[in-house]
Amino acid sequence: MRMRRRPRLARTTILAAVAVVASGLLLAGTVNGAGESAGRVAARAWHSIFPDHSKTALGKRMIVVLAAPSVAERVAASTSPPSASEEKQWTDDIRAMQASVVAALRERGIHVRPDLVFTHVLDGFSASLDGRAVAELERNPLVLGVYPVRAVYPAEAQTAGGPGQAARVALAGFDGSGISIALLDTGVDRTHPGLAGHVGRGHDFVDGDRRASPERSADEAAHLETHGTRMAGIALGVAPGARILPFRILGWQHTDSGEAVFGGGDLLIAGLERAVDPNGDGSTKDAVQVALAPVVEPFAAFVDSPESRAVTGATALGTLVVAPSGNDGDVGLHFGSVAAPGAAPDALSVGAVDTRTDVYETRMTLAVAGGTAADEPARLLGGVKTGRGMTLGVAGLLGPSLADPSRAADVEAGGSELRDFFDPSGVSRVAGRAAIVPADGSSLARKAANAKAAGATELLVYGTDLPAGALDLDNAGALPVIAVPGQAGNSAVDALRNGKGVQVAVGPTRPVGNGRAGRVAAFSSGGLAFDGRVRPDLVAPGVSLATVDARAARGARGERALYATATGSSAAAAVVAGAAALVKQARPQLDAGGLRAVLVGSAKPLGEASTREGAGIVDVSAAAEADLAVEPSSVAFGRGSAKQWSSSRTITVTNVSQRTLEVGFASVADEVGVPVGFTAAPATLKLGPGASAPVTLVISARSGLGAGASGVVIAIADGAAPARIPWAVGRSPDRALALVDSVSISNWEFEPSSAAPSVVAFRAGRADQNGDIEPVGLLQVELWTADGKKLGVIARLRDLLPGRYAIGLTGRDADGKVLPAGTYVLRLRAQPVDAEDGTPPSTAQTVFRIKERS
Repeated sequence: MRMRRRPRLARTTILAAVAVVASGLLLAGTVNGAGESAGRVAARAWHSIFPDHSKTALGKRMIVVLAAPSVAERVAASTSPPSASEEKQWTDDIRAMQASVVAALRERGIHVRPDLVFTHVLDGFSASLDGRAVAELERNPLVLGVYPVRAVYPAEAQTAGGPGQAARVALAGFDGSGISIALLDTGVDRTHPGLAGHVGRGHDFVDGDRRASPERSADEAAHLETHGTRMAGIALGVAPGARILPFRILGWQHTDSGEAVFGGGDLLIAGLERAVDPNGDGSTKDAVQVALAPVVEPFAAFVDSPESRAVTGATALGTLVVAPSGNDGDVGLHFGSVAAPGAAPDALSVGAVDTRTDVYETRMTLAVAGGTAADEPARLLGGVKTGRGMTLGVAGLLGPSLADPSRAADVEAGGSELRDFFDPSGVSRVAGRAAIVPADGSSLARKAANAKAAGATELLVYGTDLPAGALDLDNAGALPVIAVPGQAGNSAVDALRNGKGVQVAVGPTRPVGNGRAGRVAAFSSGGLAFDGRVRPDLVAPGVSLATVDARAARGARGERALYATATGSSAAAAVVAGAAALVKQARPQLDAGGLRAVLVGSAKPLGEASTREGAGIVDVSAAAEADLAVEPSSVAFGRGSAKQWSSSRTITVTNVSQRTLEVGFASVADEVGVPVGFTAAPATLKLGPGASAPVTLVISARSGLGAGASGVVIAIADGAAPARIPWAVGRSPDRALALVDSVSISNWEFEPSSAAPSVVAFRAGRADQNGDIEPVGLLQVELWTADGKKLGVIARLRDLLPGRYAIGLTGRDADGKVLPAGTYVLRLRAQPVDAEDGTPPSTAQTVFRIKERS
C-alpha cells in the first residue's frame, strides 16, 4: 500500500489568542421540520433509543502533530521492508525529537508534560496546554499543527439482556484462527464463558494498567461497562477462532450530570499505536491484522485530523481499521451525520442493516371516558412477549410530583426522572397500572426502567415513530413497552387532565413480518465525509444482535452468565471485523488496503443509495473469492456546480487472482435520469496475476450537478465477480450563507493585557434542523490597520464544527509585540473543508481600539 502524503498545514501563531472554546453543535432538537424527509423523521425517532452524549469537559488537552515522519510514513517510503531493529531505531529517533520540542519549551519557561506519546501511526503527543504553550508550539517549525482532543463515545444503543438474532455471517472452512482483532472500546470481561480463552489481557489506557477489564461506576456500583464485552461477543460470534486483544480507551468519566462512559481522541490514537505494536518494543512486526474501533466522535468527519492520520498510519503498517459510520441517520449528498474515526479515508466504515425477519405486535384497545380512542394492532417496542391479554387502568405523569412539587396540575412530565412517577408524598402513581408517557426524544430505556421501578405493569409511549422491537429490554425483568398513536395518546392524557378514567386492553403478542427487513436501519449514518467521500463503505447486520453481557457471573454461587442484544452501527462494525478476520485467514497475502478493497468491492447491493449502503451488505464468501481489488474503495469527485462541470479521480486496480484478467469499467447512478457522463482511461486493462494499474475516472455533466449525484463504479472482468466502488458528487454549497458571522467583542477599547483580554465571540460553520452541516476547515484571524494595511495573522484555527467560539485579544500583534495605541480591524476569514476545490472563504470583521497605557 502506498501511503498518501500528509498535507502541510498552515502555521498558527496565537500569542494574541488565549482561549478558544466551542459551545457545541447548533443542531435542532427532535422537532421535525416541515420539509423533512421521511427518512430523517425515522432517524430522529431512534434518538430516544441511543444514549445522549454527555457534555464533556476535556479541558485544555490537545494533540500536537509533528512534521517529522512517523514510523508508518517511513515504512511506506521504504523500497524494502525495514527490519525490526530499524523500526526500533526510528522509534527512538522520533521520541528524541519529541523530547527536544518539549525541552525547547522548558527553556522558555513553559513546562509541558506529554500524557500520551505517538510514534508509529502518528508522530506526536497529547498534553494539557495553555495559550502560551500552543502559541510556541505552532511557531515551532518541527510542529505540523495542534488540535483539540475530541470526545469519543460508544456507538451502540442503551440495551439490556434479552433474546437476539445471530449475524449469520460465516465462511465455510474458516473460523478466524491465527487472526488477532484489537478492540478499542471499554474493558472486556475475559472470564465470561462465551469469551474465555479468546481474549488477551490487553491494556487499559484510561487507568494506565495492563488489565483491560470492565469497570463499575464510582457513582453507582451497579452500573458496569458493557459495550466492549458485547462487541467482543459479536466479533467472536462471526470468527470464533480469532483472538481479541482489548484496549480500554473508554471508561467512566465525570460530567456535569454525573458519570458517563466516554474517552478522548488521544486515547483512540494510543489504542491504534498499541494495535500495531502490541508488545510495545518499537517494532510493528507483531501488528494485529484487524483493529475494531466501535466508537464515534459525532459529526467530526475531518480527514486531516490526528485520528484520521492515525488510521492511515495503522493501515500502512498492516492493520485494517474497522469503524462505524455513526447512529445519526442519513443526510445523503450533504455533510453531516458521519462520525470519526469511520470518516477517515483509510477506515473501513460500516453502517447497520435491519435483518430481523419478525417483530412483535399486540392488539390494543384504548378506552377514554367511555369511548374508544384506539382499537388496532400496536407495535411492541420492547419487553415481555406475553401469551395472554390484560386490561389495566392508565395513569399519566400530570401535576406535582416528588421531582417537582410545584408543577401545575395540567402539566405533563416526560418520565425521564424516577421521582416523576411518585406524587409529592412519595406514593407511586403507576403501581399496578399502565403508565403513559410522550415520545419527547429522551431515553425510552430510562423511562421504561423508571416505570418498572415505580411498579407499573406496562408502559405506553404515544407519538413515537420507532419500529417494533427497537427497544431491547430484558425479557425476564422488563415490562412491555407499547407504541400508541399520537392522537389517541393525546386524547388519553387530556381525559386524565379532566379527571376522567382511561383503560387499556392489550391482547397476546404475536410475531409479524418485519417490513424493514433487509433495509438499512434508519439510525445508520450515511452521507459524505468532509472530503466528499461516501460513507459508509458497506453495511452489515446491526439491529438486535445476540451477544454476551459483561454483567455475567464472577463466582457467586447460583449466578448465571447473562446474554444480551446489541443495536447500532458499532454492532455492525463488530460483524465486519469478524468477517475481515475470516477473509484474512482465507487470503493471508492481502495487506490491510487489499483486505478493505475486497470486502467493499464484493459487497452485495441492497437497492438503496450508495450514501445509505455504500457498496452493499458484506458478503464474506464473495470477498474470499474476489479477483479484483480497487483502491481507494470509494471515490469523492468533489462538489458539483450548476454550470457545465467535470471532475476526475484516479483509482488503482489490482488483479488478486491467479489468472490474467481483462478489466472494463461502467458506472451506475443511484437515481434514474441523472445527467452524468462517465469515462475511464484506459477503458480496458489487461492484468496478469498480482499486477496493478492506475485508471482515471471522469464524471461530467453538461447541465451541471448542483444537486449532486452518487452511484457506483463497477470494474468488470470475464469470469470474475464485479468489484463495486461507491462514488459521489456533493451538492454545491449555498454561498449566500456565511461560514463566519455574528462577531461581537466584550470591550472594544482596552489596554494591552494578558491577564484581562478582551473577548471576541463569533459563530463559525453552520447547521440546519435536518442535521446537514458546513464545518470550517481553516479559520484565520487577521489583524489590519484602520486604513487597510494587513499586519499579519494572529490566529489560525482548524477543523471547527458549527458552534460559537471565542478568542481573547491581549493587545499584541502576530509576533507577540504590544500594539501601539490606535484603531484596528480584526478580520475573520473562514475556509470550507473543501477549499482546495475552489469554494471561496467567508469573511466577517470587528473593530477595536488600543488605549494608551495608564
